[in-house]
Amino acid sequence: MAKPRHHDPDLLSFSYFFPTGQTDHIWSDEAAAATPTLDRDVFLEMARAAEETGFDSLFIADTWSGHQREAERRGHQSPKYQAPMLAMGLFAVTQHMGVITTMHTSHHRPAHVARAGATLDAFSGGRWGWNVVTGFGDAEARLFGESAMAGHDDRYAAAAEFVEVVKRFWTEDEPIDHRGRFHTAQGRMKAPRPVQEPTPLLVSAGASPAGMAFAAEHCDQLVVAGNTVEKIQAVDRRLEDLLEARTPARSVSTAPFSIVIVREGDGEAEEEYERLTETLNVEATKELAADILGGVESIRNAFAGQDPQEAAKAWGSGRGILKFLGTAEQVTEQLVELKKETSTQNLLVNFPLWNPGEVRSFRSVLDHCRDAGIWLPPSERSHSW
Repeated sequence: MAKPRHHDPDLLSFSYFFPTGQTDHIWSDEAAAATPTLDRDVFLEMARAAEETGFDSLFIADTWSGHQREAERRGHQSPKYQAPMLAMGLFAVTQHMGVITTMHTSHHRPAHVARAGATLDAFSGGRWGWNVVTGFGDAEARLFGESAMAGHDDRYAAAAEFVEVVKRFWTEDEPIDHRGRFHTAQGRMKAPRPVQEPTPLLVSAGASPAGMAFAAEHCDQLVVAGNTVEKIQAVDRRLEDLLEARTPARSVSTAPFSIVIVREGDGEAEEEYERLTETLNVEATKELAADILGGVESIRNAFAGQDPQEAAKAWGSGRGILKFLGTAEQVTEQLVELKKETSTQNLLVNFPLWNPGEVRSFRSVLDHCRDAGIWLPPSERSHSW
């Protein structure tokens, strides 16, 4: 039987932003040279390290298009193993952590995602979550025989209908008959069904008006990109307004994306971060940021008015997201403040210099968070997320 969702607003959970390449943030050549080359053994070792540390879940981002030549040569966000297939291997070597995988709505049919998701959730005993992504970039669309991506708001409208059909496949025992604006589906999906009730965890990352409305209607968590507590609070208020206008009421929590560096001495983590930004691979960063800044409206708006190259460098060095830098005690104090001042219930943690030892170093932070009353180990509690 799956563990239920938790409803304790005082608790914070932590998702390890699982490596897809030598770097994610920061796109530093020094970081790429210092991190392990991704293969089966490394993936499994990292998953085991994350569970031993106490992470609540792994978050696997994913995109399809592979046209970034310099980034691929240097290992920045490459290779990207397909998220749901990778998750099956990670579930096999873990017992308590959830795994949240990206699956796109623009390039699949609802039945594809419904069956894959049900398999992942049933196989893992109710530990799977879906990061719902509409897709971005014409290069990605062309991989699937489409000339270009649909317009931004139309993608979210299609995604909303997509999710509704997926949920019907998961929850209705009788054959469905859906004939909508974007999707048609008839029949009954073969078992298994998801173990989580009422459905697996759904996450999205859209902060545009259409993206926020989609999250408020269909998701459980909203991933937030903002580099100050005040910016996270602004998203909280926008989301709260949307939720208050809904009938019946539902709950959606925010999940800020962050960079974390923990070191023993005062100032060491900050020095590490600055040194990594000095070795930023500008060409790779421009390639990767072209996808993000070109396809994600909320992030593009955050850097509006900047020179394109400077905006790319700012995003690639993590200037646009939260940073928790310092000793374990200092990072814990920052986390307690974030929890106190925002509605954050989950934090996405990215380690620029990732390796099993770096992941395990976060255990000291989690121990302090437990002492502060904002975290419990997944192995000891009754809830999944």
